[in-house]
Amino acid sequence: MPATLVRVTDLLPQIAARADDVENERHVSAEILDDLRRTGALRMLSPGRHGGGDEPLPTVLQVVESVSTADASVGWTVAQHAQAQLILRHFPAATVDRVFSGSPDLLAAGAVAPKGRATRIADGWQINGQWPFVSGAPQATWFFVQCLEVKDGSPVLDPDDLPVLRLALLAAEQLEIVDTWSTMGLRGTASHDVRVNRAECDDAYTCHFASTPPGDEPILRIPARDLGGLFVAAVAVGNAAAALDDTIALALAGKRPAFSPHPLGKSPGFVQRLGAAEVRLRSARALLSEQASCVWESALAGVPLGLRDRAALRSAGPHVVESATAVLDAAYALGGGTSLYDRSPLQRRLRDGHTITQHFAAGPDVFGALGAVLVGADPGTALR
Repeated sequence: MPATLVRVTDLLPQIAARADDVENERHVSAEILDDLRRTGALRMLSPGRHGGGDEPLPTVLQVVESVSTADASVGWTVAQHAQAQLILRHFPAATVDRVFSGSPDLLAAGAVAPKGRATRIADGWQINGQWPFVSGAPQATWFFVQCLEVKDGSPVLDPDDLPVLRLALLAAEQLEIVDTWSTMGLRGTASHDVRVNRAECDDAYTCHFASTPPGDEPILRIPARDLGGLFVAAVAVGNAAAALDDTIALALAGKRPAFSPHPLGKSPGFVQRLGAAEVRLRSARALLSEQASCVWESALAGVPLGLRDRAALRSAGPHVVESATAVLDAAYALGGGTSLYDRSPLQRRLRDGHTITQHFAAGPDVFGALGAVLVGADPGTALR
């Protein structure tokens, strides 16, 4: 077992014990982040030349899944900071070196949805906008924000008449965090809005995110946009697995449904539905593992992913999330009335799991791109 995963596994009881605090305080505490930092979970995708883990993709996802069994909000936070480290590595090499020079345990956050505007000024770009769903915003020191390039008040278009996007990298003091994260689930992720007003950004702190990133490390050979769904799926699988374990624990403790002559563990209906949920969970985890291993092997070999591979990779995440959510729903239902109470982790896991389904990387639109590729049709802009 990889060393980071071993250390994280040892930390899980402490994370689980603080789950209520994380939810009530709506962010992951400094104490938990310090504990995670010591495990190496906050440097998994930082550059190796700056002391980062440069962990294999399958290991990164295993760590995210493992943490999510203790608390989905903490698992989500680990996943989003890891993705942020990967996205930051798309900026010019000198900028990457400056940003990571202080510590490989860099906490960064941001949004790739183009909710801002970048206007050319003499020494770079002026950035304006407001971006939602910026997970881990309170603890981040650097933020990436996606913008439309604007000239003379209108968006700049590429040869295909699509807006030209520019990703800007800003220090925390250049923006404002807007407290918007009052939600059904994943309350501890602090996924607030961030607002930027007339911030100035040098050319060296901008990039076109869809372009090939500098460097030739294996993780940089995989299109970062294609990986987002796997991170989301890893959280969903960990959360669903824990919910199933919670339900099993109720049965082992001898829970007896009202008006039933038998405890849960001896109910034919219960064990049949439990077994079906377990198989579904294993299926979801197997697909997640297969996709991660396949793309990682291609990256190690330096083999670029074709359209079919990329479409399949994009489609895996939403399917895994859908399957994990079905497992979660089954676990909640099997818990009976116990699941309703705030003291039951099943209630929190249900809310967290259904919040995960609302992420754009968990949406079903990508299935159409895969289907189009399979029949030789144009997948459109889905794989840009």
